[in-house]
Amino acid sequence: MEVLIAFCVIFVEECRYNGGKAMCNFWNPGVVFKTYDECAKDKKLIEEYLVEELWRIHPEAVKIYAKGTCGE
Repeated sequence: MEVLIAFCVIFVEECRYNGGKAMCNFWNPGVVFKTYDECAKDKKLIEEYLVEELWRIHPEAVKIYAKGTCGE
């Protein structure tokens, strides 16, 4: 069981044709869990860690989102 995190870093909160700018991607931290329950419980910590790191890397961002899912 692994966790996959989808994230977006919003630099300008507008539609792209109005000058909006964002960077969205996926991240696989490589953490392996034994059960789904274990993954579901700990994925929030991984999401929070990623958001903190992205704020550190991109302090000019307006918003940062990260959401994880567990799967085989």
